[in-house]
Amino acid sequence: MSTSGTESRFDIFALCPPGLEDLLSRELKSLGINGKKTRGGVEFHGDLSVLYSVNLWSRIAGRILVRIGNFRLLSLKKAEERFSRYPWELYLPKEREIRIRAAAHRSRIYHSGALAQRLVQGISKRLGRRIRQVSEKSGEDKPLVFVRMFKDRCQISMDSSGRHLHKRGLKKHTVRAPFRENLAAAMLLASGWDRHSNLLDPFCGSGTIVMEAVLMASMIPPGRRRTFSFMKWKNFQPETWHQLLSLADKLRTRPLGKILGIDRDRAAAETALFNLEQSGLISSAEILHADFFDLQKAVMAEPGFIVTNPPYGRRLRENYSLSRLYALFGENIKRYYPRWHITMVCPADGSYLKRALGLALKPFCRFRNGGIRVELLSSPVL
Repeated sequence: MSTSGTESRFDIFALCPPGLEDLLSRELKSLGINGKKTRGGVEFHGDLSVLYSVNLWSRIAGRILVRIGNFRLLSLKKAEERFSRYPWELYLPKEREIRIRAAAHRSRIYHSGALAQRLVQGISKRLGRRIRQVSEKSGEDKPLVFVRMFKDRCQISMDSSGRHLHKRGLKKHTVRAPFRENLAAAMLLASGWDRHSNLLDPFCGSGTIVMEAVLMASMIPPGRRRTFSFMKWKNFQPETWHQLLSLADKLRTRPLGKILGIDRDRAAAETALFNLEQSGLISSAEILHADFFDLQKAVMAEPGFIVTNPPYGRRLRENYSLSRLYALFGENIKRYYPRWHITMVCPADGSYLKRALGLALKPFCRFRNGGIRVELLSSPVL
């Protein structure tokens, strides 16, 4: 953290799934932020207004961290004293329980558990009260501190987000193998969708891609309906936060194109419909219970964008082989959607699936979804 005049500026790190750094960097630039890409995220500088804005508007980031300190550390004997030097009273004014994520690589200090223990002791010393480390499963309401050793340098960071940012506070129910909201947003951004053209998800599941599309087309910030950890900090500025919310509300609009989700599974379609209704977005999208392969014509008159996360792995129905499903999908696209732009997810080791698909799609990036390494494929936007 640095200070310029009376306004504090912070070293900030927007964390994202590895593979999505380019998309996150592009998104941050659209918010007026120029950062440095690194594995797993983007580093940048900003004041509290910037910190709040990124938490409010980023659709791809998973967490927004504030760098507290970065120093050389060769021995655990000195760790407690070094950790106690930082202004923990700013971030933990009343807290007595915290969560810690500790990691150590290529350093003389290699025991992450011992590192976390010294961090707790250092924070307790600084605050003059006993701080207790609790497990990650104990609840997302507990503050989260990151400590990382790499090449004998120690970096400590404070999570400003709280719950993972993919949790928008909108989706009430999910189906098996749910798709995270920030991954859906990444697909939409990668597709080149202009937010005005028609958009179709033929394997919509619980409606994640559809809901993200509505948020984007309506200019609704993904963090509009949730709370954040920075709201508990001693330096929280409610007036700045409310100004950002007021400005965001003035930007809200109605989608111009049609946004449609289809799923052959009745429970999935009903779940997607329920989520749209509960979130107040039902007037901006439609859900159709149908088998995409049984539809004998395009469901929309004007061409647009197909963005989808088709079944694979555990999500595959028993009466389809994976290659057969991809072949049917490709046939339907060529027959009924020849002028549509396609963006989809495919298992990263699925070269045979690309051949079965038979579409001219190019790899965009790779990331993990539900522990499975997947590849984002997309056709060029003309």
